[in-house]
Amino acid sequence: MNEDSRAKPLRQRFRETAKSEVLDAAIRVFSRDGVTEARIDVIAAEAGVSVGTVYNLFGDRAGLVGAVLDRGRDEFIELVATFFETSGDAPFEQRLRGMVHLLIGHMRGHWPMLCMLSAADAPDGRCGPGVPAPPASMVRAIHGRMCTLVQHGIDDGVLGPIDVHVATCALMGAIRTTIDVDLNLGLDAPSEARADAIVQLFLEGAARRL
Repeated sequence: MNEDSRAKPLRQRFRETAKSEVLDAAIRVFSRDGVTEARIDVIAAEAGVSVGTVYNLFGDRAGLVGAVLDRGRDEFIELVATFFETSGDAPFEQRLRGMVHLLIGHMRGHWPMLCMLSAADAPDGRCGPGVPAPPASMVRAIHGRMCTLVQHGIDDGVLGPIDVHVATCALMGAIRTTIDVDLNLGLDAPSEARADAIVQLFLEGAARRL
């Protein structure tokens, strides 16, 4: 236990621990049962707390759903930000490949959560074909970072004088759609293979090489 944790009152430490455990349990239950079908008593039992504790921590069902979505959004944005902050000196192609591999792996592993972020208001609370667009705050955060990456490729002469916004949208769309279709059709190609194919298509295009 670090010094900051020891300095917190016992009640506050318990509250923070219980809140984290309830959020973890809620993600599992929402992913398994769907947002609208998931029951608070099931979430409480999975977290090892009482139903009353869940309501004391989050107010109501909407508060719990909102907290789950906030955590998922923040973690995803932080993941991307950390990658860009730690890879700034690497060559463009290395950064591009690393970014696509990171997103493919993370999004596949957290697809139920990402579906919740983009389709929390869907009738059955589940993800399926034609998933709605993610929240604007997450799109802005990812788009801005990816635009910077594409501009890096242009500045280094790896990419031609392309429209940065359009190229970024094409790259983001390829990543999202590939994962969505793979999971909905039950395709199990390795994440690394999918990421490599997307990078190759982005860098070389689909035209036949003579």
